[in-house]
Amino acid sequence: MTRRARIFWRLGALIALLGIAVAWAEISGWPMLRQPIQNAATRATAAPVQMDGRFRLHLLWRPRIEVEHLRIGSNPRFGAPHLLDARAVRVVWRWGDIWRWQRGGERLRLVLLQADGLDAHLIRQAGGDANWALGPQDKPVPPQEDQDPLGQLPRFGSLVVGQGAIAWKDAVQDVDLDIGVRGREGEALQSGEAGYEATFAGRYKAIPLKLQVRTGGTLPLLHDPEISPDAPWVPMRIEGTVAAARLLFDGQAAALLGTPRLDGALELQGRSLAEVGRPLGITLPQTPPFDLRGRLEHDAGVWRLQTSRATVGTSRLAGELAFHQRTSPRRLTGELHGPRLALADLGPAVGGDGGTAKQPAPAGRVLPQRRFDLPSLKVMDADVRMAVDELDFGTTAVAPLRAFKTHIHLNGGVLRLEDLHAVVSGGRFAGRTQLDARAEPAQWQARLDIANVDIAGWMRGLRRDTSDAPAPPETASKALKKARETARQGGGSAGVASYITGVLSAQVDVRGAGRSTAEILGSLDGPVGVQVRDGTLSHLVTEAMGLDLAQALGVLITGDRPLPLRCARFDLESRDGRVEPRLAVIDNRDSTVRIGGHINLKDETLALRLGTQPKDWSLISLRTPITVNGTFGNPDIGIEPRRLVARVLGAVALGAAAGPAAAVIPLIEPGERNAQDPCDYRIKATAPPSPRKP
Repeated sequence: MTRRARIFWRLGALIALLGIAVAWAEISGWPMLRQPIQNAATRATAAPVQMDGRFRLHLLWRPRIEVEHLRIGSNPRFGAPHLLDARAVRVVWRWGDIWRWQRGGERLRLVLLQADGLDAHLIRQAGGDANWALGPQDKPVPPQEDQDPLGQLPRFGSLVVGQGAIAWKDAVQDVDLDIGVRGREGEALQSGEAGYEATFAGRYKAIPLKLQVRTGGTLPLLHDPEISPDAPWVPMRIEGTVAAARLLFDGQAAALLGTPRLDGALELQGRSLAEVGRPLGITLPQTPPFDLRGRLEHDAGVWRLQTSRATVGTSRLAGELAFHQRTSPRRLTGELHGPRLALADLGPAVGGDGGTAKQPAPAGRVLPQRRFDLPSLKVMDADVRMAVDELDFGTTAVAPLRAFKTHIHLNGGVLRLEDLHAVVSGGRFAGRTQLDARAEPAQWQARLDIANVDIAGWMRGLRRDTSDAPAPPETASKALKKARETARQGGGSAGVASYITGVLSAQVDVRGAGRSTAEILGSLDGPVGVQVRDGTLSHLVTEAMGLDLAQALGVLITGDRPLPLRCARFDLESRDGRVEPRLAVIDNRDSTVRIGGHINLKDETLALRLGTQPKDWSLISLRTPITVNGTFGNPDIGIEPRRLVARVLGAVALGAAAGPAAAVIPLIEPGERNAQDPCDYRIKATAPPSPRKP
């Protein structure tokens, strides 16, 4: 045998011996590596690692380690007895994940961590230091409110626990949670009801919770589909409370924490939707109590909710929503529909109190002062379409809008309601609005078009007898025709249900800035145009505005008759909350009323003057302008005394000189008719000057 052949034989024999030795070590579980691995794990994790009892290690073909007792210590400054104390432990990994972790590229990934018994203490201090931060820490981890609560723990394909306890205290995320896991034993196992029970009690992200979980099989506490894509579905039932909301989930799951996979029926009742959305990072408004029934699914970071019934206060809604938790920022999409939505149920989202205790408003103020929850608009994005049968304004003075539709966009702190459409009393609403929370103060703008609305059917507060049941929307046009016919025939008040009737149209293009409804209106800029046509105006109201005593007395005796309304037009301009009329006129067969002055939305004060020009003669008239001063909460209605005193003194003087019959001469109003349309911009009409300040 040549020298080269002997070398090959010896090399082959050495390789064979090595193979036999490796095979023997693999079969026996590498018992000689217990201490070296324990020392290496201690150095790699920068925490004391201890492995006792039975030990088996497999380095080839799905590397894994099995230890009877595994203990990972915790730095004494955290005040915890240990980080992990587990029995009957089985850990499965991939060498590529270990290599990337050692190079500092990413978190440690483990395919499986399984333990029959587990006791863990997870603690993070306010400065951001955590006892679960395994490995040498070159830099302290800064505390961040929006970071992954357990971001420095290894990522698990599956974390399966037979029974045990986890104490989780996190000062950064305001978490103080105790998790208990207990396998069902005894009669439950004999009857074939495998699985376990878990309890969650404490506080998660400042939200109190108390939950009990029952499973019908071995359900992983944690599951990462990127590491271990396949996980069996297990029957699961969850009962308990989250904040003040009561939760019931009955369905199936493939994991409970981390990236859970859920599918089942959901029942949720609570005091406010905001309390439910906060722990999930969802922007929801403060609302009255709610009751939600539907189906909940979660997979790959997307929550899907199909609601068969959602009751919020007096609102009734349903729909399908999807919350994308892994996108940045988080995003809510879907559709909402239902028979009724009440604005009062949206609470601070529209500047109301949302069923909560009202904050005291400054003395004399009427406009809503409560601040919007603007920071929540920057938490996530949204793209939701809404269609409800009825939008209720929360007052009997205004009829609800019907067939309300809009498209809600929330993007980077900018909330937009686009394609807004609704119908009411034979007419329609259309427009859009936007609230930009990025600016300081927040910027608001709105464009709204109102066309062909029966004003008496919509503005119920203008009715003479508000106790009457409101007419259905489909009869609004019939009621308007009846009122017009009564006016043409000179009928009495029986044919009129409102002090004013007619077809209302309006155009609004305004903007403002502020953190509440009052602040936005107090800075309002832009035009507002309102027109009423084909209507009637109460005869008594017309005479009262002109202080025509004789005709007003006659109306009271014979009954109020609606006068055909030639026109009513209000073209207003707002600048920094001060609203002034460019043209404000009401014209009917009897009189023309022009309005001047201003309304200050910033300090909620009034300074208006109504001047009436009669078209017919009257025997006794104290015709003098009417003034409206004071505040929204305490208006002061009066008259200009100079002209009134002049008329009365003239009557007294003539009565003394020429006898009682002559005293009525200064009080006679001859009237003045004008064929021109006072509502036409082409006609130069001077509005009465603003009232003098007292």
